[in-house]
Amino acid sequence: MAKSADDAKDTTDQAVTSARKTTRSAAERSGDPRKRATAQSEVDAAEARARHKVKAQRVGNPGWFTPVMLGLMLIGLVWVVTFYISQEQYPVESWGRWNLGAGFAFILAGFAMTTRWK
Repeated sequence: MAKSADDAKDTTDQAVTSARKTTRSAAERSGDPRKRATAQSEVDAAEARARHKVKAQRVGNPGWFTPVMLGLMLIGLVWVVTFYISQEQYPVESWGRWNLGAGFAFILAGFAMTTRWK
């Protein structure tokens, strides 16, 4: 299961904090500005990696979800309307009134998908 954005932020904050602690101790012990600059660049790189991980997480549904949801509802609607317009002859004549059940099943499947839509 994917992490929520808050969990990812907490992980990022922990990574950045630990990188800063490590760098501070190295920078405080060194009087050489080159070592301090190197330590700072390591912290900056760690922060950039941590930020990139947060941005890379996807929140929402896959790209196919919305078209399938809408498609199911439209197929159900067309099924029911076709059944009424054709005077119970189409889409499946042998099903009789069960065509209404099939049409509403498509509509309900699409509606059930709306409960997961983000």
